Formats: sequence, C-alpha cells, structure tokens
Amino acid sequence: MVREKGNSIFDEILQRESGGNESVSALCTKPFWAVANDKPHGSRLRYVSGCRCLPCRAANARYEGWRVHARKEGDWNGVIPAGRARRHLKLLSRVGIGRRTVAEISGVPQSLVHQIKTGRRRRIRARTERRIFLVTSQAMNEARLVRADSTWRMIGRLLEEGFSRAEIARRLGFRSPCLQIKRTRVRARTAARVERFYRRVMVA
Repeated sequence: MVREKGNSIFDEILQRESGGNESVSALCTKPFWAVANDKPHGSRLRYVSGCRCLPCRAANARYEGWRVHARKEGDWNGVIPAGRARRHLKLLSRVGIGRRTVAEISGVPQSLVHQIKTGRRRRIRARTERRIFLVTSQAMNEARLVRADSTWRMIGRLLEEGFSRAEIARRLGFRSPCLQIKRTRVRARTAARVERFYRRVMVA
C-alpha cells in the first residue's frame, strides 16, 4: 500500500490541496488511493498515487519547487516530531503559563496544546511548533489585561480630530474595520499600539 510509506508526506499533500487544515487526513474517510483517483490529472496527489503522465509530472515538479521555496523562507509546514514543542510547553508551565494562555497567544487550539503537552500528539505541523515557540514570558506580559480608561481617552481624542473608527482600526493593524476593544479592560499590547499611534499623530 502506497499510504504506508510515510504519513507525513501524504498529510502535507492533502493539507496543501485541501485548504490547509491541521489534520486533513484525519478528517478523510476514504483511503488515500481513492482520494487521489478523485483528483484530475495534473495534481500532486495523482502523481504520488502512481500516475506519471506529463501533467502529473509537472504538478510534482511545481510542488517540489514550492517545498524548496517554503523551506528557504522558513514557512515550510510539513509534519515533524512534537518533542521540542512539548518541552517548550513544560518550561512555560513551570513559570505559570498554562495551556489557555498558550492557546490565546499562539492561536493553537487548547485541545491540541493539551495533546502535545501530555504526549498524546506525537507529530505536529511545523507551523504549529513555530506558533507555540512564539509564546514566551514577554508574550504573556503583552497579553495581560489592563484598564482601558486611558486607551479610550486617546481613541476619543482621535475621533474628535476626524479619524473614523475604521481608520483607527486599520492604523492599529486590526483585520476588521471595527474597533474591537472592550470598555473596561484591554490587552497590554493593544493599549501600547493605541498609545504609539496616538503619540505619532497627536504629539509629534
């Protein structure tokens, strides 16, 4: 069976051709060869399943080129052992940073963080590891909640000066045009963003 030669490469291909989910193969109810046969010629999946027609060979060449480029750019997202991420999570735990905080800062689901930490998940995506490594004591400090009074005073002054809420949100780097900032408490990093922008346009 082709599928037994190494789950990581098949998971990586399935991820790239199926939208980038963390565990595409786990969601797939068909055997690999059946999934591959459903794909048109000119896809990497068909090539790996054994087809060597010209379009499938071209797809394979494109895919290998993408992998080389991704590795050079540091954005490769193949499957790797979870040991390093597990050790990092245990170090964070020793200084009081638990899985909820890790999940909030990194964007990695709590359930996955828990599985990695306990050893139930032995292999993870490279990008998942990178996101977990971004969680440090400094990141926790930036994620702490602080009073929002001064933040909203500065936003109020900006609004009075003619800035719209959508423009302020854009300048702060928010994806949404809405100012998603609570009235009572705000993340320290968000408060710092508002203050930097305020000082740049109002004080300078």
